Amino acid sequence: MFTFTTITHKTSDTSHPLVMLTNREGFRYLFGKIPEGTQRVLNEERIRLGKLRGIFLTGILSSWSQIGGLPGLFLTVSDATKKDIDLYSNSSGLLTYLVSTWRYFVFRKGVQMNIKDTTSAEFIADSTVLVKPIRIASSCQSEASDISSGVVSSLKKLMSLMFPADTSAVNDPDPASYKSDPSETEIHTHVKLPDPLASSLVQNQLAINYLIRFLPIRGKFDPVKAKALGIKPGIDFRKLTQGSTVYNENGEPVYPDQVIEPSKHFSKALILDIPDSSYLQTAVNTNSWFEKNEEVGEEVIGVVYHFLGDDIDIGSETYRTFLSKFPSNCKHIVSHAKFDKDVLVFKSAAENLLKLKSLQSECYNLPYVADSNQNIPLEGIFRLHQQQQVVMKPDEITNNYRQDSNERWEAIYDSVSTEGSFPLPDKSQLLSSDPIPLNPANTSLRDKVQVYTLGTGSALPSIPRNVISTLVRVPYSSGDKLEFRTMILDGGENTLGTINRMFRHGDGSQIRQIFSELSLIHLSHLHADHHLGLVTVINEWFKYNKSTAKKLYLILPWQYNHFLSEWYRLEEFFSADVDINRLKYLSCEEFLRDRAPEYKQFNIEEFEDHFDRNDLKRSIAKEPLAPRNSALIEELYEELKLVKVSTVRAIHCYWSYSISLEFKLDPTETFKISYSGDTRPNPKFVDIGYSSDLLIHESSLDHELIEEALAKKHSTMIEAMEMSRLMNCGHVILTHFSTRYCGSANFLSDQASLEKLSDQVRNYLLSTGAASNIFEYGLRSEKPTKSFKDVVVCFAFDMMVVNLQSMAKQKDSIKQIMEIFQSDESEADGEEQPKSAKEAKKKVEKQELKRLQRLALSSQKKRRVNEEEV
Repeated sequence: MFTFTTITHKTSDTSHPLVMLTNREGFRYLFGKIPEGTQRVLNEERIRLGKLRGIFLTGILSSWSQIGGLPGLFLTVSDATKKDIDLYSNSSGLLTYLVSTWRYFVFRKGVQMNIKDTTSAEFIADSTVLVKPIRIASSCQSEASDISSGVVSSLKKLMSLMFPADTSAVNDPDPASYKSDPSETEIHTHVKLPDPLASSLVQNQLAINYLIRFLPIRGKFDPVKAKALGIKPGIDFRKLTQGSTVYNENGEPVYPDQVIEPSKHFSKALILDIPDSSYLQTAVNTNSWFEKNEEVGEEVIGVVYHFLGDDIDIGSETYRTFLSKFPSNCKHIVSHAKFDKDVLVFKSAAENLLKLKSLQSECYNLPYVADSNQNIPLEGIFRLHQQQQVVMKPDEITNNYRQDSNERWEAIYDSVSTEGSFPLPDKSQLLSSDPIPLNPANTSLRDKVQVYTLGTGSALPSIPRNVISTLVRVPYSSGDKLEFRTMILDGGENTLGTINRMFRHGDGSQIRQIFSELSLIHLSHLHADHHLGLVTVINEWFKYNKSTAKKLYLILPWQYNHFLSEWYRLEEFFSADVDINRLKYLSCEEFLRDRAPEYKQFNIEEFEDHFDRNDLKRSIAKEPLAPRNSALIEELYEELKLVKVSTVRAIHCYWSYSISLEFKLDPTETFKISYSGDTRPNPKFVDIGYSSDLLIHESSLDHELIEEALAKKHSTMIEAMEMSRLMNCGHVILTHFSTRYCGSANFLSDQASLEKLSDQVRNYLLSTGAASNIFEYGLRSEKPTKSFKDVVVCFAFDMMVVNLQSMAKQKDSIKQIMEIFQSDESEADGEEQPKSAKEAKKKVEKQELKRLQRLALSSQKKRRVNEEEV
């Protein structure tokens, strides 16, 4: 038995189709695209990929949206298995180039990504499945010489260094490791990639499809028949099962087919990807789909998955004729933008949002759900839908197509209401409320500043929380005109999916306004959970602003700018909307007092020479420090009505930053926002963020996990609150929570409890020799500071919308809010909370072990320094 399971289909959350094949041994194979959101769907559906055998990308490679979920999926899979991951596509050369662009931010131990060449591979097979790649050409293809072989060879050498067996330098638990740069000696990180257009990697791509044959199951041996024919058990039985003829005592031959049941055969499956109408005629005219021979098998096709470009008309005479060539009982499942239902993919998160909205209606929109899409204009053709299954059996194909599955708000309300654990207000009242307005009426300019916490989780997407992303809208009034500037602070995977759900309500005017306003993106550092969603956001910005002359300013680590420049060589070729010259890049270093220069880049030939000589571990020279880009900074200030932007190096990893931005609200009033990505509490951040009106600070771990916070260079809740207090900032949003946070954290809010906890953590850090102690800095500070009771604390949840006024109201409902998330968070992490004194003791012992490891690391480092000085 073989089973196809739909993982993703085209929705606001997931932009492309992906199906999973599970063979009779439990091994799994993915076919289709890997859109952003794939990781989270797998978590939502409790699908594990420890037995993943291969990823088969279909069609062509033309956009981040097609494989934007692949870096994150690779990190997830590499945690689940120690086996290498095989990846197939239409062009191993182009895919090698695209993966090479990730070299700035992907690190994993002991798992290699193997990009397989399907050009020369007639078949890809294992013990149960045979896959035949079939390519189709576009009618628009032109003659072009292929000079890519030398380039691809060099890129493969580069890529072989991207997934080292030893990642101790980049995952160093030493609290002081952020001061050193592991990439300083990584030559492959500092290679200037060749232009893929120059080597014909991008142009004239053939679209790849896969014909899948399920190898027959040999029939069972019948010992009763063998005995009746005079064969005694033993060696002759084994010979018969191996296909050999034997003789009984009378010298009569006994043939295998006399004692073995007929083999069980399965229908074939076809994964068909037609990217656009230029590929249609080739697909229709190709006979490779219907081949029958000894190698590919004599079986007919029983199921076809059609992954179709938006301009393909499935109801046309051409396509109807194509469908008629398949057997009459063949099952056809279609993915097309017109027909795929935009259902709520993340149902668990939707249920939580429904509960949150019932507690704070002014702070949550119910995510947008599109009206039902068109019906397929052909009988017996099924639309692709998440979690539908097709089971291939020897004599039949069974299915649960979930044609009527429609996760809409009415059904989710009924599910939560029936569950009975959480009281909901009247259905019509809750579900019919209008989206939160983009210009709240009757409020001051300060209260018109809106913060949308799009994603609030850390590291990996979980069931209740997506990875980090925050959108902020700041008004400016010139008297008779009010306009908004929108900025995005970090953008983890599937940020665009959340933006779609939040702003596409009604006639789409809100989402058009958001992308019209979007003028600044800031990335705090290069860890993947902070930026895998930024390319799709930028692409969407291009789409909504294609008829304008607007610019999008980017404040980024310089390495990410290199990545964008390399990646957009692909996007620019396929999309007329993309104009990378409209992206105005400023390095985070530009806003530091003590700037550092970039590393020099090697050309690919220099790198290959070093690689062939095994001369790979050397200190990379740096470029001369360029003059500060004062002209572009002034332009940024003028365009966005900014007074000042400041950055400091974060205490997390090298080339990580925290930022403060002071905006004008009108000619006389300003509003200062300070934002930290990942960091330990940082006195320098206090300095640049002093007198902020709003602090948005990571709060990854509870104070009970202080040792883990020290090792991983993150902040605890009480430390983030102390940062706000020392900044003399009266409002703080805590975000970027670990999945273990809400299941165990004690969310304190009263002055006495917070002061007691701050003293406890301060004393612990002092007594254990921790270098980073923000509480000690606070005792020495001479500037005016807030007391805890004067700081409004708001805990961020996905798709929350707050201003300064509504932040203060959260405390009235915080107990009920925490009850919503406690079971979800512990379940998402797969860990139960301590239920006994014995388990609590183990928790204390674990923290003590981490403390001892930290002290040992510090001691080793001191000895090394002393030895070097001697």
